[in-house]
Amino acid sequence: IPMVNQLQEAFAPLGIPPIDLPQIAVVGSQSSGKSSVLESLVGYDFLPRGTGICTRRPLVLQLLNENVDQDYAQFAHITRRIYSFDDVKKTIQAETDRVAGNTKGVSSEPIILRVHSKNVVNLTLVDLPGLTKVPVGDQPHNISDVIRSMVLDIISRPNCIILAVTPANGDLANSDGLQIAREVDPQGQRTIGVLTKLDLMDQGTDAREILEGKVYPLYHGYVAVVNRSQKDIDTSKSMKSALMAEKDFFSTNAAYSHLAQRQGTMYLSKKLNSILEDHIRACMPDISHRVKVMLRDAQSELVQYGDDDTQTEQQQRAIVLNAITRFCQNFHDYMNGNCRHKDQSILYGPARLRHIFTVEFRQHVNTLESRDALSDEDIHTVRRNAVGVHADLFVPNAAFETLVKQLILQLEEPAAACVRTVSEELKQLLRDVLEISKEIGRFEELRERVWRECMQLLSERTRATGEFVQNIINMEVAYINTDNPEFEKIRTGVYRLMAAHQSMPPKETSDGVASVSTPSKPTPSKSSGEDMREGPAGVLVRDQWKPHYIRVSSSSKQLEVFVSKQDSAPIRQVPLEGCSFKVVDGDDGKTNCIEISLPRRSFFATAETVSLGFPGSDEAR
Repeated sequence: IPMVNQLQEAFAPLGIPPIDLPQIAVVGSQSSGKSSVLESLVGYDFLPRGTGICTRRPLVLQLLNENVDQDYAQFAHITRRIYSFDDVKKTIQAETDRVAGNTKGVSSEPIILRVHSKNVVNLTLVDLPGLTKVPVGDQPHNISDVIRSMVLDIISRPNCIILAVTPANGDLANSDGLQIAREVDPQGQRTIGVLTKLDLMDQGTDAREILEGKVYPLYHGYVAVVNRSQKDIDTSKSMKSALMAEKDFFSTNAAYSHLAQRQGTMYLSKKLNSILEDHIRACMPDISHRVKVMLRDAQSELVQYGDDDTQTEQQQRAIVLNAITRFCQNFHDYMNGNCRHKDQSILYGPARLRHIFTVEFRQHVNTLESRDALSDEDIHTVRRNAVGVHADLFVPNAAFETLVKQLILQLEEPAAACVRTVSEELKQLLRDVLEISKEIGRFEELRERVWRECMQLLSERTRATGEFVQNIINMEVAYINTDNPEFEKIRTGVYRLMAAHQSMPPKETSDGVASVSTPSKPTPSKSSGEDMREGPAGVLVRDQWKPHYIRVSSSSKQLEVFVSKQDSAPIRQVPLEGCSFKVVDGDDGKTNCIEISLPRRSFFATAETVSLGFPGSDEAR
């Protein structure tokens, strides 16, 4: 038991011990008599008393049987010995207020108290705050949940023996101590029941069936105790007299006389000592093994850190170089996927980087819409600016290039976002690698310097990468590659988008269309019978032949030009009234053209000639 106490003190600063040490935890509701039971085991009145919650921090009580001239106590945070147990009570109260405050709050930080006496048995108990249901005073509204969570955190450990204190003058079915113990130990294998306040039970009732295990059996059974009453405490009744009165109560009471040898505080202390020692013996092989493993790991880690500071400058330089090399190797392993992240349910490191490039960036680009970037007003303005003072029949190349450049510039934001995301992911990766590099972690200044250098390099590379990506976009904007197979789709889409923005918008007609794709006579329309012609033609625009489709209506006397045969709206309608037509040879010697001379509409207007090219003279005629 003393050896486990030393381990318990060594692990106390860690909060949660790395090894599940054997211990006995005392649980029960407020005013169930927990404090009185502990004071009876120690033989001194040393615990704070009062209304509400008295135990607001776990108290690790270590009883050490030693042959001393005078009993004394020691706290883990105070080196001096305390011979007055009134001072012990004051110290517990002051230390509780220091950590948990003066408003009846609670804290999970334990107080470790050692009691050296020749009148106690070797024993370690953990006194936990009493279970409560209603907050009082300035306590937080969730005080019951906080205490319950604290108690469950300790008694749920497999090596914890549960000492469930229950008042006998209440219903066992409503026992808070047994109820919470049953949640973590449903079979009762590591629970000890303690019944208090037997002397306060109603006349004619007793707890014999509970003590005999007939109501709710436990593996370690029940032990009944009779503590000092409040009157006995007020009159300063000694612990020795209280123990004698307890012995007389069990021996003279007809209901408990046959059980008197297995009841009382003295029997409880011996039983707890025996149970704890047996439990420690059973757990000792595993505890010894785990302590050896921890010691070996710590020694191995110390070897990695090198010797002390009494090395030569050359040796110190070698240690620093080795730490940096190890950090670089760890980063290389991470990038190659050789290190496993603690959360395997998410993409991490290089896999995350690849996902950003191949999935997220592509999805962002695919969500871009030309209609979102080009409003009707933008298209109309660009088209008019491209032709200046001239009338426009077809889409000018300058307008087309201007609009396409605006679409290309849409890629700036997704590309910049991709660069930023990759930079943040690399930053997190460097932070994780630095955390696992224990060699660098030994030197705080070196760690900070390596981090600053990595961040500076990452910042420089991020800025250079952003400039590189911007240059690529600028190059695409500077020259539109019309030889690209995808160009035809883009051009056609822009043409259709601009169709509704010509200076003379298309008019709805009910005319039919007759096909003249071959040199044949006009075919009457089935709908209206009017004479109309349709056929593919090459339109001369900026010295380049472009495939278009035309329709000529005799009723509306207009020439309609379409980008494709399936279009419902023409990109231009040209009035034919007053125009002159003639068939001429094309510049290439193979094409026949129809020249349409448009008359001037006003004094300031410019005469305009439109040439329509056909593969043969028959088609043109």
